[in-house]
Amino acid sequence: MILALTISLFPSCGMDNSGNKNVKEGSNKQMDLFNKSDLEGTFFKALAQDSLQMISISKKGIVYSSMKPNNKIVFPYVEPLIEGESRVYRTSTKKEEIEIVIYEDETAKDFMDGRFDHSVAVRFIKKHEMEDDVSDFACFGHYIYNDNLSGNWIFQTYDGKRIEELGINQIPMICMDINTRSFSGSGGNHMVYGDLRCEGDAVFFKIVLAPEYITESYQQEKELLAVLEACDKFVLDEDELFLYQEGKLKLSFMRDTYNLQ
Repeated sequence: MILALTISLFPSCGMDNSGNKNVKEGSNKQMDLFNKSDLEGTFFKALAQDSLQMISISKKGIVYSSMKPNNKIVFPYVEPLIEGESRVYRTSTKKEEIEIVIYEDETAKDFMDGRFDHSVAVRFIKKHEMEDDVSDFACFGHYIYNDNLSGNWIFQTYDGKRIEELGINQIPMICMDINTRSFSGSGGNHMVYGDLRCEGDAVFFKIVLAPEYITESYQQEKELLAVLEACDKFVLDEDELFLYQEGKLKLSFMRDTYNLQ
């Protein structure tokens, strides 16, 4: 059903409003809807391609909003299902159900003001005694990141141990860039590079590039990098960054303010 939904809503992975005389007016109304205040901690927002409907996701709720008719429904937050490259949210109230399928799509950048980088397929169901009212619509969306994550972060502790106790010659550090959704840096002696994804205070590191060769010094860093990938939550306290794994503090970093301009 998910595959059929996404194919039907995105047959050409794009959109063409060239024949619509009211595109500019409609776009303004869409942005008015998009810019309305969100629930605290909203980390993903999506705007319908050709209707005044919007989706926003936070750990406090998944919000469906519509201007025609004027409607706002807050669904309980649920953890997404991972199906291939897609993230799928399914949740419901007593009177409504919603299914949201999110996947990366570079063509989304052609929509509106270029901030969007994901396609979203939505199935919205109003429950009735006799027959359900089902509405499918397509959106483009983007994740909202904490700007303060960007920068160079110098390793401080691992499981309460300081760098001097780990037997690594150089001080590990990571440089995070929320604009490219990536990080780079060093585990101590070897350069690493990877992808970064955030959902509210949840964080996910995926190391894409690391040394393939095995050396004694790299073995000393391997466990540290594995822990970085396993971290699932971050806390920012001014110039300190704390990374957690299943609720336990694993890594701490200090912002490199020396090189700030």
